[in-house]
Amino acid sequence: MASLKDAFAKSITTLNVKTNNFMEETKCKTYIATLEEEIITLKKQIGEIVYSIWTQDVDLKAQVAPLIGQIEEKQKEIKVQEERIAMLSVQEQQILGTGQNPMPNQFMGSPIQPVIQGTGVQSAADVIYCGSCGAQNASNYKFCIKCGVPLK
Repeated sequence: MASLKDAFAKSITTLNVKTNNFMEETKCKTYIATLEEEIITLKKQIGEIVYSIWTQDVDLKAQVAPLIGQIEEKQKEIKVQEERIAMLSVQEQQILGTGQNPMPNQFMGSPIQPVIQGTGVQSAADVIYCGSCGAQNASNYKFCIKCGVPLK
C-alpha cells in the first residue's frame, strides 16, 4: 500500500513539475518572441532614419545610437530568457531524478539562480530538490522544508 502511495505521489509530482516547467518555458518563449518583434521594429526605425538623413548633412550616428542601444539591451534579455529555459530543463531533471549533474557550471553566477528564501542559500550548487514535492532545499538539509520527506 505504501509503495502504491509513493508511486502515486511521484506521479503527481512529475505531472506538477512538467506542467509548471511547460508554463514557465512558454512564458519565456513568448517574451523572447515579443523582444524579437521589438528588435525588428527598432531596425525598421533605424532604416527610416538613415534613409531620411542620408540626403541631409546631419550626424547620423547621434540619431541611430539610442536605437542600437535598445536593440543590444533586448538581445541581452533574450539571452537571459534562453538561459532560464535551459535551467528549467535542468531543474526538472534534478527534481524528477533523471539528471546526471544537478546544476551545470554554466548557471553558476548567472542572474537566474535558485535562492531558498530565509536560508541564505545563494549558489545553485547549494540547492537540492525534494523528490516528493519538488521544493528547493539547501544541500546540507536532511529533510525537505516543505513536506518533511527525508532528502538524498
